[in-house]
This record gives sequence, structure tokens and C-alpha cells, in this order.
Amino acid sequence: MQTPAQIQQRWRFLRDLLQDQLARFEGGTLHVRSNTVDVSASAIATLKREVAEFDRLILAGPTHVAVVP
Repeated sequence: MQTPAQIQQRWRFLRDLLQDQLARFEGGTLHVRSNTVDVSASAIATLKREVAEFDRLILAGPTHVAVVP
């Protein structure tokens, strides 16, 4: 089992990777397709909101996160 500090560190790495990819998508250097269809800007905005929400959960600590077995 990972410690809360390890989970935070892992999340920061994954968040930074995702944010970099989203920025490249918005800048036009990365093209995202799903079943040969361009992914909409609204999908990217949704991802950004959910990343921010997960940041808040991680910062709140383990007492605010339900663990599903």
C-alpha cells in the first residue's frame, strides 16, 4: 500500500504529464483523435476541471477519500 506522500508524488507526476499534453493539444502541436474523430475542446475543458477536483481531493488528505475495495 502506498503512503499518502507517495500518492501525492505520483499524482503530481501524472498531473504534470496530462497538463503538458493538454497544453500541446491546445497549442496545435498534439492532435487527439478518438475513432478518427477530433476530440472536442469541451472534452479537454472537462479533463482540466476533473484534474483540479482531484488536486483538491489529494490535498484534503486520505480522510476525505473513500477507498473502494
